[in-house]
Amino acid sequence: MPEATDPGLMPPGLVVNTMKGDPGEHRAGSWLEWDGRWQGLQAALLGIPFDGASVVRTGSRHGPDSVRRSMMYYTTYSSGDGRAMTGFRAADVGDVPTVVTDLPGSHDRISTAIAAIVGRGIVPVAIGGDHSISFPIIRGVVRALGPGKRLGVIHFDAHHDLRKAHLGAESSGVPVRKSLELLDGALSGRNLVQIGMAEFANSPQLAGYAAEQGVTVIPALEVRRRGMAAVVDQALAQATDGVDALYVSVDIDCIDQSQAPGTAAPNPGGLDARDVQEALRRIGGHPKTVGFDLVEISPPFDHDDITGRTGAALVLNVLFGLAGRAG
Repeated sequence: MPEATDPGLMPPGLVVNTMKGDPGEHRAGSWLEWDGRWQGLQAALLGIPFDGASVVRTGSRHGPDSVRRSMMYYTTYSSGDGRAMTGFRAADVGDVPTVVTDLPGSHDRISTAIAAIVGRGIVPVAIGGDHSISFPIIRGVVRALGPGKRLGVIHFDAHHDLRKAHLGAESSGVPVRKSLELLDGALSGRNLVQIGMAEFANSPQLAGYAAEQGVTVIPALEVRRRGMAAVVDQALAQATDGVDALYVSVDIDCIDQSQAPGTAAPNPGGLDARDVQEALRRIGGHPKTVGFDLVEISPPFDHDDITGRTGAALVLNVLFGLAGRAG
């Protein structure tokens, strides 16, 4: 038989499924591929597929892959700013090992991973997972900063997440209270700003606790009245006053359910995703920002990856802010 001609095939799914075929398009998914080198890395996207603390609807353990899959719809180029992020070194470094039935062990591994990443001078961009993961992430950031360092937090959410417990047990509604009470004063209420609290989704007891702690709470209705730009001005000034670093946490349920239906607590009347994108671009560009998480994307309740794509856009805006700072 004559020698067979090489058919010139590509790996399965490379063109259609992941849209990595044209390097000139600067596809976000291709840009985030990791070569295994930590040296020179400026931001690390990592998945935290844990939803063992969900008390309403589970499924957010699949959130990281939903966001990754949605990256195929995006490039690294901002039409509004006229520049791409290709000069900024970011990569998807993988997942933190978690076990859905082992909350303490999973949380310990999260803190260890985050401390190691921040200790290298790399900004972690974590994708959850339920909101319980924010406490071990913040704990890891505090460990990396070292003794005596102060942290500010900007928290986008429909809910306070200031519960002490849920029916006496751990839940996704406790991470912010734990961050205030269990980190030896690294986070003070005066440096915590909560944005997007929904109507008829919180309790007077938790609002009272926030007030006692000096937390700045900016409900969704106030964001609508004042505009997101003014709210971010206030949040950055308050959260960074007298601190060494800034952390931002985003629960996808802060966003209106028309743009983020795939979550444990869909939010009619929530924030506009475009406003949150712009906010995160600005916060990512702040020189004190050292970490970010996006939580509560639950693909089993999504429709055509709407929420995954919304989440991917939020992540890219944070990275764009970081890239502008680095440039």
